[in-house]
Amino acid sequence: MKGNTVRSESDFITNLPNNIIDNILGCLPLRDVVRTSILSREWRYKWTSCPDIVFDFWFDQMFLGGHKLEPLIYQILKQHKGPLLKFALQVPDLKSNPDIDQWVRLLPNNTLQDLTLHVSRGETHNLTSHLFTFQHFRNLKLYNCVFDPIPGFKGFNKLVNLELQRVALVPETFGKFIASCPAIERLKLIHCTSFDCLEINGPKLKYFEFHGVFRSVLFENCPVLRDVKLTFSSMEFKSGNRFSLDLVKALSCLPALEDLQLQAYALEAFTFDVVDSVADFLRSQRSSESLTQLKTVKMQLFSGIEAEMEFVKYLLASATALEEMTITPHAGSVTDGGESILNELKLYPRASPSAEIFSSDKNYGKKHI
Repeated sequence: MKGNTVRSESDFITNLPNNIIDNILGCLPLRDVVRTSILSREWRYKWTSCPDIVFDFWFDQMFLGGHKLEPLIYQILKQHKGPLLKFALQVPDLKSNPDIDQWVRLLPNNTLQDLTLHVSRGETHNLTSHLFTFQHFRNLKLYNCVFDPIPGFKGFNKLVNLELQRVALVPETFGKFIASCPAIERLKLIHCTSFDCLEINGPKLKYFEFHGVFRSVLFENCPVLRDVKLTFSSMEFKSGNRFSLDLVKALSCLPALEDLQLQAYALEAFTFDVVDSVADFLRSQRSSESLTQLKTVKMQLFSGIEAEMEFVKYLLASATALEEMTITPHAGSVTDGGESILNELKLYPRASPSAEIFSSDKNYGKKHI
């Protein structure tokens, strides 16, 4: 009787509609999906229609064992049937090799929506031009690759999320590429190519994160961009005397900005005349109507120089909806945990009656006024 009950439950799952079975398999790690083939003859090839194929750390640790990765990926991709929506290759120690391009060519460019390629070791991988034939991408994440769209490429018009890390870009054409992807809502550029002028044109862009180097940034047609995080990884970005000035102007052109994070000397410069020019500019500005949505500001490595203080004063006077500003002092130049900075900020007028200012320091804790 018990055996019949188990068989009945097994038959119930087996007889579910294929789309429901695919959804169930899509929630399992790839190693478990493939293992369903041993359940019965009916399940032997169920895994071949799974919409998601993810080769990740857990697959490497718990399934791959002593087997070679390359022939296994070939086998799984060649046996796959039905629409494939997601493919992720992010196993540890993956090096650039020709097999990666062959795997990309085996992916269906008429259904794939989500692609992750993480080359974690060795040389930067030159991506096959076949990548630019995919027209249904919604999520694209590339690591340690060369990204250079082919001539005549019209963009990924359905792309929503783009994340590039340690990717070699073509600065002169990258702005045009972003403009050709009008559906982008999230853009992350982490330690990629340096830019003279980084151009961002995103009518639907809501989140922008940048770690790296640019001399100037231009936000065009970004009416809903609300979260901006900028971290500068080199002093090279300061070589132009107008850097801080242009950065302030660029940020002031974002009408929906709510959350702003700046790190690594964004408002400092090498010479006092540059600092003075930034401070003078900020002092001359009236409160900006474009910052009325700004709610959160975080500034790290804050030294308290005049340009930084004037920038804070400018934000406090402009951000009518500001709720919280957190300043993390630079340990090398601020010795009192930011208390002197807070004391001066007390005197600055605030457009938002609910605005709170915090100083966060690992040695002195978190203080607020």
